[in-house]
Amino acid sequence: MSTPEPDQGFAEFFRRCLPVVTRTLTALNGDTRVVEDMAQDALVIAQHRWHDVHAYDKPEAWVLKVAIRLMRRWQQRHELETPLVEVPDVVQQVHDVEALHSALRELSPRHREAVALHHLLGYSVSEIAEVLVVGESTVRTHLTRGRAELRRILGGSDG
Repeated sequence: MSTPEPDQGFAEFFRRCLPVVTRTLTALNGDTRVVEDMAQDALVIAQHRWHDVHAYDKPEAWVLKVAIRLMRRWQQRHELETPLVEVPDVVQQVHDVEALHSALRELSPRHREAVALHHLLGYSVSEIAEVLVVGESTVRTHLTRGRAELRRILGGSDG
């Protein structure tokens, strides 16, 4: 019997995780060239630490945490807290995924991250708290404020 290679399973994890990380970062940032690089960089970091990462309960959440940190650093270096986007008219926004992504990019970074992780990827409050390294009550606050701000941006009621 041969012993398994240390990287065994990483290739499959990479194939499964890359689209999720890319979708998340796209919702948070919008610049697909930068997003693809950050997603791949996060997965390269995961590969270097695969002997530990593969044993985590949620290795995908760990990679998302790394990718979000990479994105934040990039945004700080490039002073792009909120990318400039053209917002389509309110009638089309309800049915337009691009409009939703544009509206998400107008939120503060923490509100954007919480809303995207919860509503686009289906993460629970406790999972988001783990990814963002904050308390669950903080996540709930970010979700509440983020949803209210989205309603305002998309032309919905403030209530």
